[in-house]
Amino acid sequence: MNETDKYQKAYDQAVKYLTIKLRTVGEIQQKLLMKKHPTDVVMKVLRELERLDFLNDERYAKIFVENLKNYKSFGFYGIKAKLMAKKIPTDMIEGVLDEFFPEEEEMLVARRFVKKLARTGREEYEKVARSLASKGFRTEVVVKVLRELPK
Repeated sequence: MNETDKYQKAYDQAVKYLTIKLRTVGEIQQKLLMKKHPTDVVMKVLRELERLDFLNDERYAKIFVENLKNYKSFGFYGIKAKLMAKKIPTDMIEGVLDEFFPEEEEMLVARRFVKKLARTGREEYEKVARSLASKGFRTEVVVKVLRELPK
């Protein structure tokens, strides 16, 4: 198989992955390398997909943060861990979280989560604190939300 054929095969595979769902550069790279495509071919495919704006980690991170913020109950560190698992560069993660998930937003998500816990019978101070911490909320947010709980 010549270089052009290798490139086309890898490119087609990457586009197929992207038609299923939005993915990061790191995820596509990992999938293509697992399919035994040569590293140099994978890198060319990734650069072309970025040039065409089919792959854009910053856009992905912004959409991901907005979705988690609106529909799930994860704190700053919980979202950061999920983005890191998606192989998004750390500096990009920090920038997106600073812009799209300030402490005030995190407080709103934490309050919503505490209400959900109360509906399921977990209202004890220690259980609420552990639940918030396990979802990756920042310590300052946990402390502020716990102060709002009825004694």
